Amino acid sequence: MMSQDRPTFSSRLVIPASWEPLDRPPTQAALDALEHANAGVLGFLLQRVDLATAPRPGDEGLTEALAPLRAKLDLIIEMLSGLSYRQVVLPDPQDLELALDHIIWTAPSPLAAGQWLKTRLYFSDAYREPVTLYAEVAGSAADGEGGWRVHGALPEMSESVGESFARLIFFEQRRRLAQRPARVAVGSRQ
Repeated sequence: MMSQDRPTFSSRLVIPASWEPLDRPPTQAALDALEHANAGVLGFLLQRVDLATAPRPGDEGLTEALAPLRAKLDLIIEMLSGLSYRQVVLPDPQDLELALDHIIWTAPSPLAAGQWLKTRLYFSDAYREPVTLYAEVAGSAADGEGGWRVHGALPEMSESVGESFARLIFFEQRRRLAQRPARVAVGSRQ
């Protein structure tokens, strides 16, 4: 298990996410099963990251020659996942703060401290398998805009799953920042 005194990070993401209340805290068997399932989902999601960040051959001619093949493979993967997941509707995107020990999001109403939730986080439109986390509500506070900021404490993760989760969050945040249009400062042009 990961050490709680280890430095942690916190990242903000807007991704499809949902949660449902639980009648009671999850059992150790449920936590272990979820850990195993998340290890598989995280491994699959990180394969794409690892491929995208892998060193490319220095031969530009080879890279250009392989580009159409890569585009066709990406298209086939998108088509297959569209067929496989056509009945899976993603939840609305949520503004989340994620860390290894907590999750914070906005809910339409306050949630009671001590309530347990099952949260599902979707990091890919093509691969619609969620990273699922249990969270114990630590508190809710009005956000000033009619909603409630809910703080959920996450049970401790194993070191390998925690590191994979941290990598995925980091790379997803970087990917989304890279896709945002560049902001032009008003009044900066003379």
